[in-house]
Amino acid sequence: MPTDPRGGSGVGAAPAGGPGGLGNPGGLGGPGAGGEPGRAVPTATYRLQLSMEFSFTDAAVVVPYLATLGITHLYCSPVLEAVDGSTHGYDVVDHGQISPELGGQAGFRRLVTACRKAGLGLVVDLVPNHMAMAAPESANTAWWSVLREGAESPYASWFDIDWNSPENPGKIVIPVLGDALGTCLARGEIRLATDEDGAWVVVYHDHVLPVADGTVDPDDVAATLERQHYRLCFWRVAGTELNYRRFFDITTLAGLRQEDPDVFAATHRLILDQIRAGAIDGLRIDHPDGLADPEEYLRRLSEATGGAWTVVEKILEPGEALPDTWACAGTTGYDALNRLTRLFIDPASARAFSTLYTEVTDVRSDFATISRQAKIDVLAGALRPELDRLTTLALTEARRRRADLTRVGLHEALAEVLAAFPVYRAYVRPGAAATLEARGHIVRACAHARESLPLRASEIGLVEELALAGPPEFVVRFQQTAGPVMAKGVEDTAFYRYGRMIALNEVGGSPGDFPGFPAGHPHSAVHEFHEANTTTQRAWPLTMTTLSTHDTKRSEDVRARLAVLTEDPDGWGEAVRRLLALGERHTDIEHGWPDRPTSYLLAQTLVGAWPLPADRVRQYMLKAIREAKTHTSWTDPNPGYESALTNYVDAVLDDRDYLATLETYVASLVELGRQNSLAQKLLQLVSPGVPDVYQGQELWDASLVDPDNRRPVAFGERAKLLTELGPEPGSRKPPPLDDTGAAKLLVVARALRLRREHPAWFGAQATYRPLWASGSAADHVVAFSRSGSVVAVAPRLVLGLRRGGGWRDTTLPLPDGRWTDLFTGRRHDGGVAYVLRLLRDFPVSLLVRTQ
Repeated sequence: MPTDPRGGSGVGAAPAGGPGGLGNPGGLGGPGAGGEPGRAVPTATYRLQLSMEFSFTDAAVVVPYLATLGITHLYCSPVLEAVDGSTHGYDVVDHGQISPELGGQAGFRRLVTACRKAGLGLVVDLVPNHMAMAAPESANTAWWSVLREGAESPYASWFDIDWNSPENPGKIVIPVLGDALGTCLARGEIRLATDEDGAWVVVYHDHVLPVADGTVDPDDVAATLERQHYRLCFWRVAGTELNYRRFFDITTLAGLRQEDPDVFAATHRLILDQIRAGAIDGLRIDHPDGLADPEEYLRRLSEATGGAWTVVEKILEPGEALPDTWACAGTTGYDALNRLTRLFIDPASARAFSTLYTEVTDVRSDFATISRQAKIDVLAGALRPELDRLTTLALTEARRRRADLTRVGLHEALAEVLAAFPVYRAYVRPGAAATLEARGHIVRACAHARESLPLRASEIGLVEELALAGPPEFVVRFQQTAGPVMAKGVEDTAFYRYGRMIALNEVGGSPGDFPGFPAGHPHSAVHEFHEANTTTQRAWPLTMTTLSTHDTKRSEDVRARLAVLTEDPDGWGEAVRRLLALGERHTDIEHGWPDRPTSYLLAQTLVGAWPLPADRVRQYMLKAIREAKTHTSWTDPNPGYESALTNYVDAVLDDRDYLATLETYVASLVELGRQNSLAQKLLQLVSPGVPDVYQGQELWDASLVDPDNRRPVAFGERAKLLTELGPEPGSRKPPPLDDTGAAKLLVVARALRLRREHPAWFGAQATYRPLWASGSAADHVVAFSRSGSVVAVAPRLVLGLRRGGGWRDTTLPLPDGRWTDLFTGRRHDGGVAYVLRLLRDFPVSLLVRTQ
C-alpha cells in the first residue's frame, strides 16, 4: 500500500547559496521580482516532460546545457507519484510521494542539486483538480478507503460524489467492466481473492478493489458485490449514470474538493514543504477552472507559499481577461501564443480561404455553427452525466418554487445554454454578487439559447437565475460543467471538424476569425499585438508566454509555415486541388472514405510538417478523426472508416505524383516559414511576460499534437550546435536558415541570455513602447523597445514582402544612442533607420543600446 496521502515526506533542503523558494517579499509585481538566477521569479523557463524514459537523472544531465542556453528556471511536468507507467504525470495517485518511476526522493534531490549548481531555479507542475483511480485501486489510498467504507470513509469529503443519486443510492459507480456485470460474472472474469495482508479483494483483470468488512461471501461473488459501497459495471454506464465529478470525460480521474481546507492541506503538504525548503521556486497550476472556487484556491496557495511565482493553465477566449483578483502571476501563455500566431496570418485572404474550403470539402457551416453542434454532441454523449446532475439540481429548485417545469425541458435548456457559453466558465462565487463580466457571459449565453430554443424560454430563465444567484451547489456545478463542455466540444471536437486554416485551431484560438481590425485599418494586426502587449506589461508583467506546450495541437514551427499559406491563397488553392484530385484514386470508392474534410486536413498537415514519416502521419490522423467523432470515435470506433483512412495515408505517401506535388509546393514555403518562426520566437522572447521554451523548440521542430510532441529530444545535438554558435555577437557570421536549426538556436540563446543578464529591462518595472515603421512596407514590420535599452525588429507577411519588392524605403525610428545587434554584431545609430539595413544579414534583429 502507498503512504497515507495525509502525510508528507521531505526531500531535503537545497544546498546553501542556491536560489530561494520563499517567493518575492515585495509581491509578484514588486521591485524584488527582477528574475536573475537565484531569485524567486524566472526571467525565462524551459519545459521538460518527465517520464520513465526521461527521469530526474536524465533531466539533471541536461541542466548544464539549459543554463548555457540562458534560462533561469527549469520547468518540469508533475513530479508526484502517478499511475504506474504514466507518460505525463497528470494522473497522480499519492500526493505524499515524489514519483518512484521518475527517480523518487533521491532522484529529485539530485535534480535540485544540479539546478542549484548551475544557478537555476525549479518550477513544477501541480495538479489540484483531480487524482487517478489507479488499477490496482489500492495505489490511491484515499480512493481505496472510500471504496471500502463508502460515505463513512474519512476521505469521503475529498471527492465530489453524489451519494444520493436515484440510480445508485449510497454507491459509487465504477464503470471498468468490458461487458455487462452478469456476462463478466458468467465468464468467471471477476473473482474474490486475498491480498498480501490477508484482506479480501475483488479482482477484475488488473483492477483490484477492496471488500467492506463483514461483507464477503467466498462462494458468491455476485452477492459480495451487492454489499459493497460501489457498483461495478460496464464501462458504457459512465455515459449515463456516473455519479462523481471527473476531469472532463475521463472516468479514471476523480475530481478533488480543494475547497475543503483539509483536502488542500493533505494534497499540498509535500509540495509546500519543498517550497519552504528551497527546492521548488514556482508552480504551474493545471486546470484551475475545474475547482469550485479558483480565486479562493489561489489565495490560499499564495499564503501557503509566501507568494511564490505561480501561473495558471487558464484558457482565455478572445476578448476575455484574467480576473484581476487572482493571486497569481498570470496564465501559462496560450493567450500570447494565439496573439503571435494571428500576427502572421494575412487577413486579406479570409474570403478566398473560405471559398476554397467550401469548394474542396463541401463544408458550408461556419465555425460557430460547428462549435455549437459539437458542444451539443458531447453533452448528449460523453458529458451526459454532468448535464443530468445539473438538470436534477435545477428540477429540485423548480419544484421548490412550484414552477411547472419538466426534467426534459430543463435538460434541453441547460444543454442549449452550455452550448452557447462563450468562455470556459464565469467566475460567480456562491453568496456573492456576480461581476459585470461574469453576468455578461451568463446573460448573453441565455439570450442565444432563447433564440435557438424559444419554446424553452421559461426553463432558460430559471437556468439564468440559478447560474447567477442560485443555491451554491448549482452555481459551482454549472461552472465546473461549462469548462469541460468547451474543452471537449471545441478543443477536442470542433477543432478537428473545421479545418479552414488549421494554424488557428489552437487552445484559446478562434478558427472562425482571421485576425485584424476591419478591412482598411492600417497596421491592424500589429495594432492588436501592441495593445495586448501594453496591457500585459501593465496588468500581468510576469505572466508566462509560450509558443508550444505539451498540449498544443501543432508546434510553433508548423503553425509558422502554415501561416504562409494565407499569403498565397491562389497558389495553395492550385496545389491542394491537385493533391486532393490525386488522392481520389486512393479513396474507398464504395463509401467515399476518407471524407473530403479529412483529406483536406491531411493535406494541410503534410504541408505544415513535411517531411515526416508515415507512422507519425497515421497516428496523428487516426487521433484526429476519432476526436472529430464524425465517422468514428474513441468510444465507438469504426474499423472500416479507420482502415480506409490509414490505407489512404499509406497510398498517397507512396504515390509519386502526390509526393512530387507536395514536395514542390513545400519547397516554396520552407524558407518563408522559417523566417516566420524566427520572427515569432524573437517577439515571444522579448515581449512582456516570462517566456517558456518547450522542450526541443530551440531548433526547428515539426511536431503535431500529443503524443507526437512528447518524443525524445536530442539534447546532445543542441549542446554541440550551441557551442559552435560562439559566445559573443559578431564572433561568427549568423547561421543560414538551413535544416540544422542553428539560426533559431541563435535567436533563443541570445535573447534568453540578455534577459538573464538584464532582468530589470524585462521585468515588472520595465516599459514597453511600440515602434511604428514608415514607408512602402511598413505593414510588414513589427518592432518595439523595452525599457529604452532593447529593440526587437521582426518581419511579418514575408511572402507579400518579397512579392512587393522588399523593404525599399521602409524606415524605423530607433531611440537615441548607439545600438549593437546581438545576432550579427552590426552597429546602428539611433534615429531614422532603414529596415533594409537592420535586417540585411539576418531575418530578425535584437538591438541593445551600447551608448
